[in-house]
Amino acid sequence: MPNVSLRNSSIRQIVRTSVEGEYLRFHFSNFLGNSNLELRSVHVAKSASQGTGKIIKDTDTVITFDGKESVTIPAQKEITSDTIKFSAPALTELAVTIYYGNIPNTMTSHVASRANSFIESGNAVSKESISTNNKTLHWYTLSAIDVFVNKNKDYKAVVCFGDSITDGRGVTNDKNNRWTDILATRLQQNPATKNIGVLNQGIGATTVAGTYYNPTSPAGQARFEKDVLKQTNVKYLIILYGVNDILYNNSNAQTIINVYKDLIKKAHNNGIKVFGGTILPFGKNSGFNSNKESQRTTVNNWIMNTPASQGGFDGYIDFASAVADKSNKQWLNTNWNFENDGLHPNAVGYEAMGKAIDLNLFM
Repeated sequence: MPNVSLRNSSIRQIVRTSVEGEYLRFHFSNFLGNSNLELRSVHVAKSASQGTGKIIKDTDTVITFDGKESVTIPAQKEITSDTIKFSAPALTELAVTIYYGNIPNTMTSHVASRANSFIESGNAVSKESISTNNKTLHWYTLSAIDVFVNKNKDYKAVVCFGDSITDGRGVTNDKNNRWTDILATRLQQNPATKNIGVLNQGIGATTVAGTYYNPTSPAGQARFEKDVLKQTNVKYLIILYGVNDILYNNSNAQTIINVYKDLIKKAHNNGIKVFGGTILPFGKNSGFNSNKESQRTTVNNWIMNTPASQGGFDGYIDFASAVADKSNKQWLNTNWNFENDGLHPNAVGYEAMGKAIDLNLFM
């Protein structure tokens, strides 16, 4: 929870969409809550400036739920708003402001949003400038935004599924420069892929292997249905997952490969093409040893050399080569190393990752 209470307060959260649209629909979650969550009012507007919490006042629009401005979300449930008319060009920063009433003790949230959210006491849903005294790098309650030009257009989505490297640890806050953001920009710059939206489903400090759903740190297997299969219009999936399994759980390559096969099969059964991302080098990380490097290399060779007909991916993205140091491919590029942990790229490294993706995969 933030330093100030969200009860009877407003929070303004900044989210960048990818595809252009004339209609928006919002998803809100009380998945972790043990009691009702009251949304007294929710508004959306275009953000006026990155990192400031200001909105473009004449774009302020109420979000409704079955025609009503307020809604109560029961414990452990999620809801979807009405579809509202709102013109959002490609790559628009939206400010979604929620005025809460009563809240549960545990709020559903995303830690380390890489974008500041702004909290002010009382109803501030339509204020052009919200207080910046209480900021948090955290998203609450808002779980997804659907964007439409019209309900008949062939929109598609690519889910980027992974850990903190997909979540964006090491980027510049409020600048939308995760590798997934770079991909979204490139898709919009290419006429043949402008209809493809990007959904970032990265959660830091998680593993890909694990069928038990830990609500605060769910493994990829456990959350796959909720975070991939139940998302809107998903046709493509990029899996960049497994480094935490190797580094911290001492998992062997076959365990990770078996999980990949399981996720690939489930995706294919739902008409989704799946691309594997090679696991980034971590030779400068304190947890590195030769056995762990062997597991990483084995997994990456499987990703790149196993055809879909044998249970492999439909294609691959060699993220590892894109960020490897020129002097030693077992290291993350030493100029792109966030906090010298040997594991997470900085913003320059994430840009290289985003540019390493062949857009022909989506055509």
